[in-house]
Amino acid sequence: MVAGLPGSPGSVMACANTLTSPQPLRNVGSFTVAGALHRRYPDDKIKLAITLCTIIVSTFYLVPQMIGAGVLFTMLLNWNFFWTTAAIGTLISIYIIFGGMKSTLYNQVLQALFLWATMMILVVIAYFTVGEGFLDVLNTAAKAVPPIIAGNNPAVVEALKGMTNADSIQAIEVTRQLMPDAISAMTLGVRTSSSLAMVSMVIALIFGTAGLPHILIMFFTVPSATAAKKSVALCVVALGLFYLAAIILGFMLFPAIYPKLISWISQGPVGVGLAKNMAVLEISGLVGGKWLVAVGAAGAVAAILSTSAGLMITVASAFSNDIYKVYINKDATDKQGMTIARITTVVMSAAAVLLALVLRDQNIAWLVALAFAIAASAIFPAMLGTLWWRKCTRQGIIASVYVGLGVSVVFIILLLSGVPSFLGLPTGGGPGMFGVIASFLALWLVSMKTNDYGKDADAFLELAHAPDKD
Repeated sequence: MVAGLPGSPGSVMACANTLTSPQPLRNVGSFTVAGALHRRYPDDKIKLAITLCTIIVSTFYLVPQMIGAGVLFTMLLNWNFFWTTAAIGTLISIYIIFGGMKSTLYNQVLQALFLWATMMILVVIAYFTVGEGFLDVLNTAAKAVPPIIAGNNPAVVEALKGMTNADSIQAIEVTRQLMPDAISAMTLGVRTSSSLAMVSMVIALIFGTAGLPHILIMFFTVPSATAAKKSVALCVVALGLFYLAAIILGFMLFPAIYPKLISWISQGPVGVGLAKNMAVLEISGLVGGKWLVAVGAAGAVAAILSTSAGLMITVASAFSNDIYKVYINKDATDKQGMTIARITTVVMSAAAVLLALVLRDQNIAWLVALAFAIAASAIFPAMLGTLWWRKCTRQGIIASVYVGLGVSVVFIILLLSGVPSFLGLPTGGGPGMFGVIASFLALWLVSMKTNDYGKDADAFLELAHAPDKD
């Protein structure tokens, strides 16, 4: 939890960053990023490029949702991982096919409120449960050896065998005695391979949020551009409080579940996955018993369902409107388009389940960050250039999208394959940092050498930035 501190302000800054896009996107009357770019540059190549990015980003984001569902039910109910993820994928497909966008939006609003309230309740209960001052809690955490390090030490694992969370203080002291020179659990970046990787993650969060297709499409579910901006501002405040609460909760209760974390990590990759992904539920059980675990699990399931539904709808809409109706069947009716969208939903669900099986031992938050990295590299620079830069050209947009997509995906594949460096560059910094830099450079360099500014660029930008009349 402590190692995730840089990601918390990054997430809040990311939401604030989305304030650059709601009004222009709404004003140009496009329901997708591809549609907005196509409005200025009526070139099917651009629409295809953005649509491919949308599908790839959404897939990378959907996989962690499936993993989360599988791990959650495996831990709580001892269900089979494969059948659990398959059932969740099927449920989401049915939910989308019969519910559509409106039901998904309402579900997302409810689950956001539910999770926010649950986090606040956890913090309040934890405060009265710990019974210590906040400085005392910090001092205890500072004495602890990071579980990810201690859990791989056979002597520590043997010494802590049989200890429960009730023996947490003793476990921390014993571990420190066995590993006197180990770093403190308060050290930033314990679970991060390098400072560059941490910076890359923050860049991905900041710019990726403003480029996530399933976030941008939500700007069209409110009545006006002003309402969209107010919604984003409210989200910034709510997320700021949420992440602050998560940090406080981590500080207060990390020492209390120390033996459990060590036990999990000592079990190998599967146990490490549990330690990374299920710590909050363990904390819920510690401070509130089974009923609070049930509340936390319900919130997690709601989040999985609503997020997955939003992702699948985004992909289905993009494929149906921007690929099928443009390249496969230009005379397709709305009914045919809807059928293709439903088929796409089923295929997307199956692909996500299969990828979840391959990546089940990975950290869910880290996998989500990879999706942000692709969005930050491939979509955000192109969207920003289209909506805000008059001299941005069609060729520059195409170069930006494909360079950003290529760099981020290549580095992600290398990272998942365990390759430490590529062309002298550490792969840990590639998906976010190098992808964004390469994409912006491609956009600027190619735009400076070309002059196709799109269909009446001045009129487009005037429309995009026209005051909201509502």
